[in-house]
Amino acid sequence: MSDRIEELVDDMAEGAAGDVTSPVSGVSEALGAGASLLSTATHWRAKQLRRGVKIELPAYLMVQCSWFMAFGLQMVLFPYLITGRDHLHLDGLALGLANMALSGPSVIFLLIGGVVAERADGRRLLIILHLLAAIPALFLAVAVARGQLTYVGMILYGLTIGTVGAFMMPARDSIVNEVVERRMRVGSGVTLQLGVTLATMAQFLAQIAGLILAGYADKMTRMPQWLGGFGVGPIAAEKLLLAQGIVLAVGTLFALNLAKGRQVRTGRTGISAAFGDIAEGFRAVRADGKLWAMTALMFGVGIFVIGAFLVVLPIINRDVYHLGSDGIRDMFVTFWLGAFVSSVVLSIFRRIKRQGRLLLIAQFLGSSSILAMMWDIPHWGFLTIVFVWGLAAGISIAMSRSIVQDAAPKEKLARVLSIYQLGFMAGAPFGAALMGALVDIFGPQKIAIVPAGGMTLIILWMVFFTPVWNMKGEAWKEHAARK
Repeated sequence: MSDRIEELVDDMAEGAAGDVTSPVSGVSEALGAGASLLSTATHWRAKQLRRGVKIELPAYLMVQCSWFMAFGLQMVLFPYLITGRDHLHLDGLALGLANMALSGPSVIFLLIGGVVAERADGRRLLIILHLLAAIPALFLAVAVARGQLTYVGMILYGLTIGTVGAFMMPARDSIVNEVVERRMRVGSGVTLQLGVTLATMAQFLAQIAGLILAGYADKMTRMPQWLGGFGVGPIAAEKLLLAQGIVLAVGTLFALNLAKGRQVRTGRTGISAAFGDIAEGFRAVRADGKLWAMTALMFGVGIFVIGAFLVVLPIINRDVYHLGSDGIRDMFVTFWLGAFVSSVVLSIFRRIKRQGRLLLIAQFLGSSSILAMMWDIPHWGFLTIVFVWGLAAGISIAMSRSIVQDAAPKEKLARVLSIYQLGFMAGAPFGAALMGALVDIFGPQKIAIVPAGGMTLIILWMVFFTPVWNMKGEAWKEHAARK
């Protein structure tokens, strides 16, 4: 678009300079100079626009890194403060209920968050939400530092950060579509699939950094001899919580480099209009077989996979391998490292033909790998299973997001994304509570058959009764049509 404007202005300038004559001395030269000045100004404006558009994607990725590095810190610190022997030292059910408080608000507020994300200035919304997310982490840091940490405080933290996250998810995830679209307008070869994969890579890399840092909580970790054998830590939990709050606040600086973005106007006004917008989003999801299937799949993942991930793995870490925050760190870093590796491989392929087929195969392999945890295996074997699980998760997350972003109507994108995420977030609280109760009754190893069996049934339903297995990626179809 800007190139066409530049060409038009250049033609105007040349015409003004070469064809305009006047009996009054100097007028022709003045007109030519004016047209030249207009052309120069347009060239400068076009360059500024290009520069702003090119900065947007790196800025968006840094916003992604800010949130998920803090999330990585939280993934270790939250279960560690609840189950750790030096802090609350509570059981699996208590951890499951706390995780339910952390993910539960999304069930209530996520759909409203999708409506707000469409109507609001996306950049301003990200800035406000990052600042709001920093506050509970800072309050928790003060409580730990004063020795006043309580289970009620952890529940309140979970409810608060979970509520902010419910508004953050659709706002952040819908913006990538606009960022890629604007970048393509200035001649970039970035496809939506690649943009989503890059965002996923940034998420995984930032989570790994947060997980590694949080693993040094209250305990020294000695590096391998080939790295010098030096020790790192211990770092007090309150300092790590302070770092979590600061990292979230820094995300606001990167959000300033984003464009305002599109704001959808549905013609409805008032609070009750939000419910009409939500109903419209549900109709869009229900009318598209791919969107409906992906939402159902995410509900199953929330119940069977996230419940095992948030509850079973930390209890195995404590009761089977007798490890603390360093074990939680190693476990989660291994998982997200696997996810990062698979997302890097995916980034090489800008156009994947059978996205749905790849997604379901990865889900099946990841679910099947959990079964090996039913037996007594060495810690390195346990981490190997976790790594394979992470490889499958990286593929699943990138492909499912790409499918939904492609299939969703652009004017309902944030609402559709919020419904898709709701499938995931609605299942997570029930999964966490269920797995917490089963862990206390049967032990953490025997219940591995529950998530594996549950996901296998869902995958079989997806293969035989939904269009996901045979669908073709939109980027691949467009590329094939051009050939």
